[in-house]
Amino acid sequence: MRSDLIDIVVEDKGDEVIISLSGMFGIKEFAALKEKLERLLQGPGIFFYLNLDKAIFLSPEYLGLFLDQLNSLKKRRINLVLLFANEENKEYFSRYSSVFEISESLDAYHRQGFLSQLRQIGLHYSRQTGLRITPWVAITGFLFLAGWFFTLFMIISKQNDELSERQKEITLLESKLRRSVMEIERLESSIGPLQNLGIVGNTEELSSFGTVKNWILYLDKLDSLRREK
Repeated sequence: MRSDLIDIVVEDKGDEVIISLSGMFGIKEFAALKEKLERLLQGPGIFFYLNLDKAIFLSPEYLGLFLDQLNSLKKRRINLVLLFANEENKEYFSRYSSVFEISESLDAYHRQGFLSQLRQIGLHYSRQTGLRITPWVAITGFLFLAGWFFTLFMIISKQNDELSERQKEITLLESKLRRSVMEIERLESSIGPLQNLGIVGNTEELSSFGTVKNWILYLDKLDSLRREK
């Protein structure tokens, strides 16, 4: 979008709106710029960037205009960032450099935002020293890793204990099974001579009386059964 009186270009990127000004801005252009700037800054967006790298301001009135717009946007929780790298604007905004958020370009601001987030969590990067970590972040990270390793150790230890208990149970069951097989073999060897004498019947007859616990009672029942036949 361009104006006949002043040169303004607007680039809308959704949440980011870039407003580029170019030319010489004296007192005569103040009213027109104020009107258009206020209308543009009322539009949708979360980040408004004023690209002033090709703009030169000849009146101190523009400082007040930018301060008013900054305060208005802050009330709406919207960010205003000034973009320029020329020496004229550095001098012009020097009095309020701590008030305005200023960056040389949009790319530089995005890089600064990323580094600012790193600094907030205690990480600092520079070409000379590389990535540095503040002591409290190092301590927090160490405690986190120590806690993680301790938890992992406890989980592994618990699993080993459970495996050991299951192994003991399996060994006990195998021992009982071996004893049962040996007992069955012993009973079979004991019954064999009785079967040969005709005292003990076949497997069906044995099963008809259930488990033999008293041999005298068993023989009595077997004799009674044969008489009935």
